[in-house]
Amino acid sequence: MTMTKLTLAAIAALFATSVALAAPVSFKKADANADGSIDASEFAASGVEGKTMEKLDKDGDGKLNKKEYSVVLDEDCE
Repeated sequence: MTMTKLTLAAIAALFATSVALAAPVSFKKADANADGSIDASEFAASGVEGKTMEKLDKDGDGKLNKKEYSVVLDEDCE
């Protein structure tokens, strides 16, 4: 029984670590409805940390185009 608890605890810790270290997804994956832009709900699910959609949305249309979203991916690679 103790081994099972330890195994489950280790699996939970690995899962939590992988979620915390997850990189933002590609534009194509983030654009869940495939309309060519990323809206607020898609952005929230994209895994972007440390950036707000408002700061990335340079044209102020309330969604991110591929160029605006690419800033996130470029900075993640550095």
